[in-house]
Parts: sequence; C-alpha cells; structure tokens
Amino acid sequence: MLKFNKILLQIVLIIISSSILFFSENATSFINNSFSNGFKLAVGEINPDSNIVIIHIDQADLEKIGPWPVKRSYYALLINSLTKMKAKVIGLEVFLSSRLVTQTVYDRLLTNEIEKSGKVILGSVAGKISVKDDIYYSDSLSLPSPKLLSESIQTGHLSLLNTELPVIPLDVVAFSNKESAFALKLSGIKNPDRKAIEVNFISPWKSFRNLNLLKYFELVQSNIGELRFLEGKVVLIGVSDPSIAKMTSSAFGDKIPGVALHAFAVDNLINERYFKRDLFNASVIMFVIISLALPFILPGRTKRRILWMGGLFVLLLLVAFVLQTLFYQKVNLAFFVLPLLFLFASESVYSLLKNKILLKGAIDERELLKSMLNTKEIELKRLQEELNKNIYAVPKEISDKIKILEEDIARIKQKEEDESAAEIKITGKNFEGIIYKSKLMSDVVDLIERVAPENATVLVLGDSGTGKELVARALHNLSTRKSHPFIAVNCGALSDTLLESELFGHVKGAFTGAVNDKIGRFEAANNGTIFLDEISETSENFQVKLLRIIQSGEFEKVGSSKTLRADVRIIAASNRNIEQLVRDKKFREDLYYRLNVIRIELPKLKDRKEDIPVIADHFLKRERGSISFSQAVIEALQNYEWKGNVRELEGTIKRAVIFARSSGREIIQLSDLPKEVVKTSTYSFEDMVLESLRKKGFSHSSISETAKELGNVNRTLISENLRGLIFKSLFENNFNLEAAVEEIAFSEDKETIDKVRSKAETFLNNIKNDLLKTGEKDFNAAKKELSSKYKNLPQKFHIYLDETIKYLLSGK
Repeated sequence: MLKFNKILLQIVLIIISSSILFFSENATSFINNSFSNGFKLAVGEINPDSNIVIIHIDQADLEKIGPWPVKRSYYALLINSLTKMKAKVIGLEVFLSSRLVTQTVYDRLLTNEIEKSGKVILGSVAGKISVKDDIYYSDSLSLPSPKLLSESIQTGHLSLLNTELPVIPLDVVAFSNKESAFALKLSGIKNPDRKAIEVNFISPWKSFRNLNLLKYFELVQSNIGELRFLEGKVVLIGVSDPSIAKMTSSAFGDKIPGVALHAFAVDNLINERYFKRDLFNASVIMFVIISLALPFILPGRTKRRILWMGGLFVLLLLVAFVLQTLFYQKVNLAFFVLPLLFLFASESVYSLLKNKILLKGAIDERELLKSMLNTKEIELKRLQEELNKNIYAVPKEISDKIKILEEDIARIKQKEEDESAAEIKITGKNFEGIIYKSKLMSDVVDLIERVAPENATVLVLGDSGTGKELVARALHNLSTRKSHPFIAVNCGALSDTLLESELFGHVKGAFTGAVNDKIGRFEAANNGTIFLDEISETSENFQVKLLRIIQSGEFEKVGSSKTLRADVRIIAASNRNIEQLVRDKKFREDLYYRLNVIRIELPKLKDRKEDIPVIADHFLKRERGSISFSQAVIEALQNYEWKGNVRELEGTIKRAVIFARSSGREIIQLSDLPKEVVKTSTYSFEDMVLESLRKKGFSHSSISETAKELGNVNRTLISENLRGLIFKSLFENNFNLEAAVEEIAFSEDKETIDKVRSKAETFLNNIKNDLLKTGEKDFNAAKKELSSKYKNLPQKFHIYLDETIKYLLSGK
C-alpha cells in the first residue's frame, strides 16, 4: 500500500512539474539555457569565421566625435573607405531613422555613397512578429531613410522574435512585402532551408576581428597597409557602447551588442552552426513519457533507485550534449530535469518517512528516558490520588504498582554513580608511553615491534591527537639507532623557506638574517631518526628535495652548492588522506611510494573505547594526590566521541582535576567535565531493555511487550539493543557462548537460558552464513559486504559487531 501511494504521489509530482514548465516559459528557458551554456563552456570557445569583421562605435569614440546618434557623414566616409578596401559586403546594423531631422542633411551624401558602393545592406525594423502556417508576419516595417530616397538600396530586418532567446526569423512578410533578415542578406545565402535560426554564440564577441571607429580612421590616415585584410571580408558596422546598444548575455560571461549578435548570425549561416529545434517538441513528449514510466520501472530500494535516476540523468545529459555540440540540435531538457528533481525529492522524503516508521523510537536515549521518567511520575501521581480515596481499604494491586513505579523512578534518578569512586581494573599496558588494552592498539604495537629494528622508511597515518609522535619515538627507541639523536619537525608549522633552512641548514649570507652557518636537522640527526610530522602540508618544491635525500642521502645547505650526506631513518606522519592528495596531484606520487614502505595506521580513540578508562587513569596518576573518577564520569568519557582523540582526553582530565580540587573533592564528577562531554553521557537504556526482557523470561512476546513498556518505542529498537548486548557480552567473555548466555539471561531457569542461547546462536549463524556467501577472508572487505548487519544496530554496539566478525573470520 505504501509503495502504491508513493508511485501515485510521484505521478502527481511529475504532472505538476510538467505543467509548471508548460505554463512558465521563463522557467523552461532558464533550465534549458543553463544546460546549454554549460555544454558550451565544456566544449570551450570556437574561433568565429575569419571572413567576418566588426567595426564598432564604442564609448571612447562617442566621447571624441560627439553624442549619439553620430553624424551620418561618418558612415558615408566609412562606406567609401571600405569600398576602396574591396570589402565583399558592408552591413550597417544601425537603424537610420527618417524622423531625425538633424540627420537628414547628410542623407543625400550617405545615399550617394551607398549607391556608388553597391555592397551595402542597411538595417530595417519589423514591428510585432507573429507566425502562421510556418510563415512569419509583421504588423509594420520601418525602413531606413536612404531606402526612402533610393529604392535600389538593399535592406534586411534587424528584429528578433519576442522570446528569451536570440531567434531570428529569416524572412518576415509585411503588407505583402517580404523582408529578409539582415544577417541572411550579409551571408549571401539565397534559399535557406529553414524559416528561423537561434543564434549560437560560440565565443566572446571580441574573438571576431574588430576595430573601433576612430582606430579604423587612424589606420586609414597613418598605416593603410594594415587594413588590407578587409579585402573580400563581410564587414558589420554598429555601436558597442552598452549605454546605447541592447546587450545580450552569453555563456562566456560577456555582454553581446546587436552588431556582434548579427555577426554571430552571419557566421552561423555561413558555417551552418546555428541551433536547430527539429527535435525540441518531440523531446518534450519523450521526456514526459520517460518520467511517467520511471516510478514503475526503477528497481530496488531508495538508494538503488536514486543511483538509477542519476545514471539515466547522466546518460540523457550526454545525449543532449552530443546533439548540441556535434549536430547543433537542441532538446527540451527542462521536461526531464524538473520531473527528475521532483522524483529525487520524493524518493528522499519517502526514505526519511520509512526510517521514521521503522524506528519510531530512534530518538536520543537520554530524551527517551526523560520521557519515560515523566510518564512514570504522572502515573505515580494518579495512583497516589486513587490511593488517597481508599484510605481505609488499600487495594493490593494499587499498592504494588506504586511500589514498582517508585523503584523505577528512583532507579532512573539514581546518581550514586556520580558520588562513588569507580573501580578501574587496570589491565592495560604501557608500551613506550603508549597506553592501551584494546586489540586494535595491540595490533599496532605488534607491528611497531616487528619493524622497529629495520632501517626502512615508515609512514604513520592517523587523526590529530592519536599519538603519531609516540609511535615514531617507539620505533626509534627499539631500533639500532636508539643511542643517536631523535629529532621531530612539524612541517606544517613552517614556510617553505624556513622549513628548508631548518631541515638542511644554511650558510652565512644565504638570505637576510643568515648571520652564521646553521646545522640542519638532517645533519644533526645523522645516524639517528628524524620524524617529519604533517608531511602532507609541504610544497611540491620541497617534496622534490626530500625525495632526493630519501633516495641518496644527499642534500645541500641553503646558499651552498656543496653536497653533504646524512645517514638518517625517516619517519613521516600525516593526519590527512594522503592517497587522495596523490590522486588530486597535491602530493608527489613518487615521494608517497618512497615514504610508504611501511605503513602504520592509528585508530581513532572513539574506535577503541575500552582504552579510554586506562588512558584516563594514566593521565590521572600524573597528578599529585589521591584523586579518582566517579563511575558516571567513566561512562561519560567512554560515550564521548573524542574528535581530538588522546590529546583532547588529556586536556579534559587536567581540567577536571583542577575543578574537582577547587571544590574540595577527591572524586571527579560529571560537573567537572566540559558540557559537550556530559551532554553525550546517557543513562543506560540497554540495561532497562535487558531488565525488562529478563522479567519476561525472553519470551516470544517479550520484545513487543518491552517496546510498549518503555514508551511505545518500535520493537526494532528493542531487538537491536538485545542483539548488540549479546555481541558485547560475547566479546567481554572471549566469545565463550555459554558464559555470555548466562550473563544475558541472569537466571537459573533452563527455559530462559535456552531462549537466550537460541537467540545468540541465531545472530551468530546469520553472520556465519553471510560470510560463507561472500567468501571474504579480509575483515574490511567482509564488513563492507555485511553493511546491512550494522544498519539498525545502535552505534555503540558496532565495535562489538566488528570484533564478532573478526572472531568468526579467524575460524576459532
């Protein structure tokens, strides 16, 4: 039913989006123009026809020869000169109105020059243009004044259709007279195969050979030889001053004056690269049909459907790109893009609604507990009022309910954990200053011990604060170089010049301030180890020099040409994705391979939560006096994300000690921690789930009953908490199934124990079977294949699922 409703909604949305486009020409034009311009930019500029030249009147010309309109005697001189230069045809894009009385004195002179030339096309202006039976009609046609004086003068209309696009009707009929387009007359094409063209701006307009008016006359007077290129050319004359000319936007960011627009039109006609719309209307029908079919034919779940939509969008975009760039055919992409956007939005909203239905209780557990507390307090108040009405005969049922509620409320409100010191069983290890107990860090330590005696270069990767320098020092201390210097350098803290001087040294006078010779860090670390932290922050120039010393051990001091040698083991570190930097050409690939001989990756602190108590206790012991943590604080520390990792934890402990001592306490409480740490500390919701399930003997209906009891949360939230608790118990009991079952069941009842065992075995067998299907042996690959197992599992249990998968992969 839900799927049917979604499809129905999507059909309605497609109809609505298509209707918007049908009735809003602006919206359709905006979308189509955006993609069309994008295609042009992707292809880049195309050089316009070199046989077309523009002579334009710009703002500088008008400042010198007078205000607009300029005297027509200038046009007469220009036409006379261009005719002598043997221009093929001359087009005057300026409309010469007969209404300008002050200009009529020059009309006869201009008319004589036009008649003598025989190569001039003047611009006329059509009125309102309409189309009927594929013929364009105008309700008027204004002719230039020289045409009124001489019928032999040729004219062509300068008008565009009344649309957002530069579309020129090639022939317009006005009062039974046919007027061809100005650009068509200039192109010399007699019988075009279409009625109108959309001008294709293939480059910025100044890509045409162009001269401003005064520059042209200056060359005529001083260096006429430079104008010989005008022979055989189509020359357009017009105004380019943006305060006078009507400007049109192009994909290349410039504003195109009318004279340039018609120059592009001439280019398009001669080279047949104007935009055609033979497929435009048909594409609307095709896109609407495809859009309506998509809700029915898209496969799989939301994520897969969205990927299919994205793939189809890219495919159709590619088709539209090829049609426009190779065949100059435009399609109405708007009728696919907008419906697809509506479909994408509906799929995303549907996914959110589905997840909300699936996990109605997927709210913060702390808020849920607050809600439960409020509900229980209201219920307690109601029962107490009912009890007061029956003071002489207290029903046992009410009395029992009150007792249970009071116990629940007391348990939720209990703050004894924040008053008593936590008992931390120190089982962690101290390896060269690295404090740990987790399997993740145990693997890292094992790798350090194996590679430390070697001289190979090591690359240490990990977030800030994870202990990269500690790892470098451990590698040095366990190596044969331990009796020689260990030198650490933060490459990100120094500029290129300072870094080069710091590492390689410099000679006196190498640069301003170099008053003495200086020994560099590489020279000082000879026979020892140098640790280059934040290596990914260095420039390519420095990386080349570093590559040389890794390869040959040779370097020169800044300001010296003398080659020195150093026997140094290099340990580099970065907190960035260095492989991505290599792909992005921001880090040299050859240097990366030289550094990445041995790679040590440090896990984030949040991924090894079992290390947090022992690391915190280690920092606490550095402080003088007998001070300890409360149990609530330990839980808060383990629940926090620690974006700054161990460094942030150390700072938090120091702060807490100061606050606790200033309050005269020897126990660190939640009030001593930063707000952001306490904020993520919640009461144990999973304990409440487990207690409720235990009371119900883990019966078949216990999940649903517990969900209802804990505030009508979704049963998935309860079952996933149970699954997580079983994984956690298995890990803490070294994957001893019976020990974990007994811990979860917390009962001597055989039937209850059998039910818990059955659930645990089901969870384990599901993972085993999926691992067999994937055939993967590597943990990371297996985890990727089993991503669905993590989907609804609370985040805090993910690490225990990781360990369970690793255990099953080990085959123990």
